[in-house]
Amino acid sequence: MIARTEASDLDALIRSSDPAIPRTDSDGRLLRDEDVRDRLTVVSFASAGCAILCVARTMALDALARDLPAALRGRVVFLAVGTDPADDPVRLRAFARDLLGAAPRLRFLPSDAAGVTALATALRYPAARLPEPPPTVLLFDRRGRIAMTYGGDSLDAPRLQRDLIALDTFTEGLDARSPAR
Repeated sequence: MIARTEASDLDALIRSSDPAIPRTDSDGRLLRDEDVRDRLTVVSFASAGCAILCVARTMALDALARDLPAALRGRVVFLAVGTDPADDPVRLRAFARDLLGAAPRLRFLPSDAAGVTALATALRYPAARLPEPPPTVLLFDRRGRIAMTYGGDSLDAPRLQRDLIALDTFTEGLDARSPAR
C-alpha cells in the first residue's frame, strides 16, 4: 500500500479549491484519499452543456470503465472534473444520468469558479474556451503522478485500456516496477 505524504499531481486536480472544504462528487459522496490511494486514476473533464465531442468522450470512458477486465476494474478510478461553475451537483448528476444511465462508472466532481480557474491554469487551457471542457484525458499512477496524457478527440479506448493494464504492473508507481499480478 502506498502512502502519499506530499501533494501529488492528482491531488492538485481533484482537491477542493478551498482545503477546508472536502471535495464531494455529484451524488454527494465525499472523495476520500482512500478512493484514489494505490489506484490508477483516469481523469477527464465535462460540463452539463458540453458539445458532442465531450459527450462522446464521456460515454467512451464510461464504457471503458465497464469493460475493463474484472481483475483490473477495482484498481482503477474514473473521474470527470466539472469545468462549469454553474454545474451544481444536481445539474451535473442529471447530465451524467441522462447520458450514462442510473449507475455511471465515472464519478463527476463539480467545480466552483476558483477550481475551474485553477484547472484551466494547470492544464494551460484558454479560459475563453470554458466552460467547454479540454479534450484531454489524464492517466495517473498509483502515487498520483501523471503517467500519460491523451489529447484530442476521439478517445482511443483500446490504447487507454492497454496502458492501464501495463501501468497496473507498476505497483509502486512508475519508478518501481513490480512483478505482474
